Amino acid sequence: MKTLTIVRHAKSDWANDTLHDAHRPLNERGYMDANVIAKQTVKKIEKPDYWLTSPAIRAYSTAIIFANAFKFDAEKIVIKQKIYEATVKNLKQIVSAIPDNYKHVILFGHNPSLTNYFNEISDSFADNIPTCGVLHLTSPANKWKEFSNTKLQNDFYLYPKEI
Repeated sequence: MKTLTIVRHAKSDWANDTLHDAHRPLNERGYMDANVIAKQTVKKIEKPDYWLTSPAIRAYSTAIIFANAFKFDAEKIVIKQKIYEATVKNLKQIVSAIPDNYKHVILFGHNPSLTNYFNEISDSFADNIPTCGVLHLTSPANKWKEFSNTKLQNDFYLYPKEI
């Protein structure tokens, strides 16, 4: 069985419109939401054994907040350029390429990519994964290559306005 936890980055700061999109940091609410959601997520799931994030500052910062909550070494977070502005096809390729020795992966990224990916691989439907939204998917697959093509169970959906 393989498990994928998908996390959309927390709210970002739009105050400096000269920053490139990838360099936007989290805003105050983003930091607060990420800390609250990370603590709630720790109560609901086991610690992921493989961590992937977009290189965008807001996604990486969200990943670090979650890593701290899970007591996971943030230096082991794998940064994948393709997660930033990914297509569904890119996300499927990224997930398929995960080494099979990992059972539970957490992936930090962006919309609309994450919502589109979730809607394509899941029996559930999400109109829009909100900032700092967390989805936890399990599959009977034994290999990550099979993950996106199996019947996925959406174990929970957590987002800041719910708390």
